[in-house]
Amino acid sequence: MNKPEEMIPLIWIMPFSAILFSVFVIFPYLNNGITSGFFLGFHLSIEIIAITSVGLIIINAKKVQFGTMDSFIVLFMCTSLFFIIYSGYEKTTTKHILSLLIPILYFYFRFVFQINKQSSYWLSACFILTGLTEAIWGLKQLYGFEQSQHNLFRITGSFFNPGPFACYVATVLPMAFFYTFKYQTCCKVKYHPRNMPIYFLGGISTLTVIASVLILPAAMSRISWIAAIGGCGFVLLFFFAENRKVKSFIASNKKRCAFVAFIALFLIVAGGFGMYHLKKDSADGRTFIWKNTIELIKQNPMGIGIGNFSGSYGHIQAAYFDAGYGTDDEKRVAGNPEYAFNEFLQICAEQGIIVFLLFFGIIGYSLYLGIKRRKIAPTASLIALLIAASASYPFSVLPFLIVLVFLLAFINTGEKGLTIPKPVTIAFAFCGLMIVSLCLYNHYPTYNAYKKWNNIKMSYNFGNHKNAANEYRSIYPLLSDQIQFLFEYAQCLSKSELYEESNGVLKKAIKISCDPMLYNIMGKNFHALKQYDKAEQCFIKSSHIVPSRLYPYYLMALMYMDTGEAEKAKKNARIVLTKEPKVQSTAVREMRHKMKEILDEN
Repeated sequence: MNKPEEMIPLIWIMPFSAILFSVFVIFPYLNNGITSGFFLGFHLSIEIIAITSVGLIIINAKKVQFGTMDSFIVLFMCTSLFFIIYSGYEKTTTKHILSLLIPILYFYFRFVFQINKQSSYWLSACFILTGLTEAIWGLKQLYGFEQSQHNLFRITGSFFNPGPFACYVATVLPMAFFYTFKYQTCCKVKYHPRNMPIYFLGGISTLTVIASVLILPAAMSRISWIAAIGGCGFVLLFFFAENRKVKSFIASNKKRCAFVAFIALFLIVAGGFGMYHLKKDSADGRTFIWKNTIELIKQNPMGIGIGNFSGSYGHIQAAYFDAGYGTDDEKRVAGNPEYAFNEFLQICAEQGIIVFLLFFGIIGYSLYLGIKRRKIAPTASLIALLIAASASYPFSVLPFLIVLVFLLAFINTGEKGLTIPKPVTIAFAFCGLMIVSLCLYNHYPTYNAYKKWNNIKMSYNFGNHKNAANEYRSIYPLLSDQIQFLFEYAQCLSKSELYEESNGVLKKAIKISCDPMLYNIMGKNFHALKQYDKAEQCFIKSSHIVPSRLYPYYLMALMYMDTGEAEKAKKNARIVLTKEPKVQSTAVREMRHKMKEILDEN
């Protein structure tokens, strides 16, 4: 009779599949239903995984191995938690909870991979199916059969814009590409039912490759193209290195191969130059963000705290322009980013150099193990994900964090290490279950708050600001880490003439966001309170964060008219009339019309 661990049915693996499929969870009845859907699907899935893991440990007779990478993960988690406490956070936020749950999820994946060899096959198939589903979803949106998740973009898949969508497809593509190559010989042999798992994985992998190649160019995400090429190129190098005919051909045709390599390098450089000019302003804007982020790291080597990047970045960018360093091009491309568009820099900025070095060690050691132990499929996808992280923000989107720990656990499973006694393993599993349950219990009221926020939006959109402000006040403690909520709440308070209370909310908001509109609203509140010096400081700060905006100059002109400072009013009015905005709009035309009236009157 087979041992229990050899008879683990697929139902035990289903919760792990569910957390990979949580990328498709969308709740339209919650405000920001895509992001909140991701989190709800994640929390429910990881709770079931925690319960499942306890059951698996109890029936499992195999001894669990604790390897070098596992030690790195524990050290990373502990160090990250230490710096969260060190940064003096005011309340537990969603990102703080994730910093605890994501490493725990890594160990759950490690455990299921270790006790059941078939799990790597099924979970790889599920991962590839998520990429296939996203690619098909994107194709349907492209041709008008499905509505995108954002009014400004035609292709988004289950995400909120094409960037994360394309990066996700590009991350799945290398694994699908590997299995397409690996199982291509199945088409040349006689059909046998015993090979059905191979036919299935090879079939969905081939379909994923085809669908991905069709949709990625339309998504217009340059970094996703580079990520896909990098991951798939790694797979090709592996197969070429393993092929004796290729080795023999290279050995006997060195000059010809060198010429081909030179042509390939030339095409790569030319392609990179072309991609840069495809969206030149976007590329220059990201370079400028990286420049300021490095300065932020220099000033805060121990980190600024998880979730505080955007607010701290705004001070750095404002100081840069205030000192007169900005060029005309930098002023034109400067924005108010939520992310650093380089996850490595953002980790370093938020959590400090020590945590960054630990993260870098985890990634480097995983790549080393993946190549050494020939785990090419997950290593190729990890390479694609890391390339995407170098110029985008995948780790700021929950499904990518799930994919990251899935790939790391896949690569590192099988590494020999310290054998953990079963009672200790059971104790750790119960501790993990308690932590996950406490986090879910702590975060459950937040989902009700999201639902209530969605209902309040109707009052907000129809201009019933006083009623909306009262409703927002009741859920403020639960959503005080959500910048869109803080913005709406502050607006309602301001328009209800509760200016001081509005500024209290805005002071919280500017810690986590560098949106110049926050300073504009605060300045308008001070203007209404007749605290003109403070209002002026807010408007000037807004104009320095994003110099291309006209609105702060417009507000200053109106304020100076009220204070009787006609010359200052005329100076700002001329700036509004002469400065070239990024986008011409009705609001710009209305502001300029008002400024002409001011100049005519004076």
